[in-house]
Amino acid sequence: MNISLKPSTTSAGLYDVIVIGGGVNGTSAARELSAAGYAVLLAEQADFANGASGRSSRILHCGLRYFETRHPVRTFAFSPRKFLGAARMAKAAMEARAELVDLQPERCKPFTMCFPLYRDGDVRGWHLDLGFALLKRMGPATPPLDYARRTAEFDRALPFATDLRDRSDLQSIATYREYIMDWPDRFCVEAALAAERHGADVRLFTEARLGQRSSNGAWTVTLVDKRSHQVETVQAPIVLNMAGTWIDQIIGRGKGDASPPLVLGTKGAHIVVRLPDRYRGFGLATLHRGGMPFYCLPLDDDLFYFGPTETRYDGDATGLVTTDDDIAFLLAEANFLLPGLGLGRKNVEFAWSGVRPLTYDRDLPMGRRTREVHDLSGRGMPGVFAMTAGPVMSHRSAGRDILGVVSRVLPPPTRGIKSAPAEACSIVDSSSFDAVCRHAVAVEHARDLKGILYTRTGRGWGRYLDRETVEHAAASVADLLDWSSAQVAEEVSDFLHYQETVHRAVPSPAISDRVNQAKKMGEGDKWTLHTH
Repeated sequence: MNISLKPSTTSAGLYDVIVIGGGVNGTSAARELSAAGYAVLLAEQADFANGASGRSSRILHCGLRYFETRHPVRTFAFSPRKFLGAARMAKAAMEARAELVDLQPERCKPFTMCFPLYRDGDVRGWHLDLGFALLKRMGPATPPLDYARRTAEFDRALPFATDLRDRSDLQSIATYREYIMDWPDRFCVEAALAAERHGADVRLFTEARLGQRSSNGAWTVTLVDKRSHQVETVQAPIVLNMAGTWIDQIIGRGKGDASPPLVLGTKGAHIVVRLPDRYRGFGLATLHRGGMPFYCLPLDDDLFYFGPTETRYDGDATGLVTTDDDIAFLLAEANFLLPGLGLGRKNVEFAWSGVRPLTYDRDLPMGRRTREVHDLSGRGMPGVFAMTAGPVMSHRSAGRDILGVVSRVLPPPTRGIKSAPAEACSIVDSSSFDAVCRHAVAVEHARDLKGILYTRTGRGWGRYLDRETVEHAAASVADLLDWSSAQVAEEVSDFLHYQETVHRAVPSPAISDRVNQAKKMGEGDKWTLHTH
């Protein structure tokens, strides 16, 4: 497509690019474009990381995952196209792994991943030997893969091995270095703040409705503030549909639309359990009995998660929950992998689920994982582009890809390219809980307790936050958000309900004992116990 356009002069309501979607791809695109001098508006219908970005599996992996399939030799031998696609994605994963560990080491926690190999398994030792040889050749040398394969003395070297299934059939255990991202929501926040420092206009809790294209080539977008209900009309020659699961809604694709969808959603559910101290620093990778990748990974200290599931999902991803069936499946697979642990429903302390916005392919019932940029001019929408799929870990390259697409259509502004955007100043590790909460509201656009305690500070991830902690957080920001005492109580109630229904978080035994004791004493909910 060749459109003759000129960058705007940033007059009121007129932008060069409107980005719809505040997930990791949308915020990264806004950062790259604003740093290059484009006038950018970023609109998100809820909060940052509202969809898949805030609910990912958090693994910063080396790319082996793309070669993990039943009968890998047969699969790739009969489909060279699949092998080339897997190799391309693995290379991108290695590059993203190196970039994030270098730029944000505080967000990336290393651990030793272990892949048990069985006599009756579909994956053989030489499969992994070959796979890691390929990864080593196609990716950066640092950080190292540290790949090795142990064939004996498992219990002495790998402290979890005693819990593994079918020890008599265990032939070897491959080990390699992987990383866990502490909470991906933060990537979205920091990218958006960097874009804002370069002049981008950031609008949260704002629905963006794509309108008509005017004779001068600019698209009209109506912005509806979902809290104040104020309506504003803006224009830009380029619109980026980065809405993830909601991409097809943005372009107005209805049930009767003959054109195929851009996105196919698959649900990934995870459960969090507390494991013995000997598990620290280790994780497990395997294929579950359905033939899909399955992990036991460190989340925080002695908390580990099992997952994910992989099921087709066609509903609305808003408020997605981990169901009882999801939990039962994950526990069954966890106990098949590690029967020595004897995990039950009582061991599940937390859960989360997300919908992956994969690329629709009529020949692939579970979609394509390849990240793709769609030029919608063929659908009568010149200047509108959409991005599907792409893991959280590769968000920086996603932003650069979008910058390349935009610059080919709309020449870079004569305002010139600015210096590379620095990461946003963060005080999330501050010792003052009040300061952290107030910073989230005053600087980072938080407008509710979920945005403070999950998205911007990570305090809620993997643990149950007691009522006193939540009330303290609400009280610390009430003046900034003009909350009355009644509103504070409502916000606290809403957060606790979200925590208990969406994340299925439950109090630890110590907290439960204190609650029960308080109820026996007639104190109701007047109990206090800090969890951190």
